[in-house]
Amino acid sequence: MIGGTFSVLALIAHAAAAGRYGYFRDELYFIACSKHLAWGYVDQPPLVAVAAWLSAPFGYDLLALRALPIVAAALTVGVAVALARRLGGGRFAALLTAVATLLLPAYLLLGNVLTTTSFEPLSWTLLAYAAVGIVRSEGRTTWWLAAAAALAFGAYGKYSIALFACAIVAGIAATPQRRVLRSIGFPVAAALAVAALAPNLAWQSVHGWPMLDVLRGDAAHRPAFQSGLALEYGNLARNALAFVLEQIVYTNPFATPVWIAGMAAPFRVASLRDLRFLSVAAALVLITAMLAGAKGYYVVGIYGSLLAVGAVAVERAANGVRIAVLTAVAAAGVAALPLSLPVLGVDTLVGYTKLLGLTGRNGSPAHLVQPVYAEEFGWDRLARDVASVYDGLPAAVRTRTAIYADTYADAGAIDFYGPRYGLPPAISSQNSYYLWGTHGYDGRSLVAIGATRIGLLREFFRSVTLVRTSEEPYKWIVEGPTPIYLCRDPVAPLDVIWPKLRWYGA
Repeated sequence: MIGGTFSVLALIAHAAAAGRYGYFRDELYFIACSKHLAWGYVDQPPLVAVAAWLSAPFGYDLLALRALPIVAAALTVGVAVALARRLGGGRFAALLTAVATLLLPAYLLLGNVLTTTSFEPLSWTLLAYAAVGIVRSEGRTTWWLAAAAALAFGAYGKYSIALFACAIVAGIAATPQRRVLRSIGFPVAAALAVAALAPNLAWQSVHGWPMLDVLRGDAAHRPAFQSGLALEYGNLARNALAFVLEQIVYTNPFATPVWIAGMAAPFRVASLRDLRFLSVAAALVLITAMLAGAKGYYVVGIYGSLLAVGAVAVERAANGVRIAVLTAVAAAGVAALPLSLPVLGVDTLVGYTKLLGLTGRNGSPAHLVQPVYAEEFGWDRLARDVASVYDGLPAAVRTRTAIYADTYADAGAIDFYGPRYGLPPAISSQNSYYLWGTHGYDGRSLVAIGATRIGLLREFFRSVTLVRTSEEPYKWIVEGPTPIYLCRDPVAPLDVIWPKLRWYGA
């Protein structure tokens, strides 16, 4: 009952907020990917492209585009509560799990935008639930098959679930529950998961495993925000510290003791002793991610299951402690809600964050400081500003002028909003856009958007002129004005230059 009620609440909350702002940068790219359906893409498996494709009959309306993440967010709450119940938790454990999972800042954010990470909370929690079933049923094959299904589903959203799966196997192998690895279900499940993922793995193989280049490019490109704050660093020690702090922020500081209790409880509570494999798996995931220099949000999928175990442990505490924990988790979650779910108008949100002291300190201008929200503004304006440059070209030049965007987000914005301004489809050398090519343009005339490739453009074009900038005040935290250049007189045809412009990364 509690799980179902809170799942419905999650569904309603996310659906109500889905259209508050605009399209997130990656969503515009996924819409473009949905028009090039394939078993794989340079930087992601195909699930997000399929989700975008399903929204096409509805004109890519934001609610339709985000329908699957919304459903996933709602189901995550229900599965986490079901796990708490399966572990012997009573009404309080179910309630604490539901509140903590529903109001988890990272889960609220991921349920309101289509990204590759949007499905991780559900898929990781499903995998943990299946692993508990495997251990407690002494390796019953049906639970192994459920684990294989959860793994395949998660991997079609984002490959990082493989880390959790390997950590679970390692955790089981390190505990007395290792006997379940001798059941026939283990190799069968592994084989089925590989078979289900074979089309995507084949795509990556045929294209030279570009995802590895994306990871390398992502590690090398970690700029700070305009405010000077950085969430990721090239330095491993600094990145590890940021990673740890992000886990606290992403999961709610008052819910952090609950999931930490979820890691510790199997070593202290007799009825949870068979879950020590999950604690080991969680530790392995966190340590591996830190040593790999991962971004903080890469592991948020793990917290649904840890909160469920932690809630069962907290339920054993004195009544006063239980009430204090539940109240603190709920209060902090509600206070942070506008930063995780767009329940406020953008100007009201700016005022709220100023009240919290997050912006506008010491008389400085107040800005939108939530970076995900900031990336939902300015895309239509960019297309309009590019059109003003494009339309200003002589007709004979305009017909052979390509619109080149140095990022997939800018390219996606041109492809989505450009037709209303008479713009042709964009070309871009980032990620899957690179594979989609030059559209036959020879490069004699190029309207180039963005500054990340400007050094190369100046190397390959004899004439590069800044003709306009596109500025969106709400995007201040993530980027400054976007430059728009006119590039002419290339040193070689565009198809020759093209491979030198390629870049894989985020």
